[in-house]
Amino acid sequence: MTKGEAQLATKQEKLLKLREADQAGIDLSSPKAVVTHMLAQGDKKAVLWFYKKGSVEFDFDSYHKLVAELKAD
Repeated sequence: MTKGEAQLATKQEKLLKLREADQAGIDLSSPKAVVTHMLAQGDKKAVLWFYKKGSVEFDFDSYHKLVAELKAD
């Protein structure tokens, strides 16, 4: 799977990954902690979901919006 294909994850899939990290006690206010957790779980593909499409830049805006939505539920 290429990085571009990884970007095709649905919003629900991203929220699920964040929920899993939250349930594992990971501090969602720290993208680095979440990424480290996902990598420790062997979930390299999901990490790519949080990067800007076609870029090596982490999408902090999108990440923080998802975290806020998760916390609002």
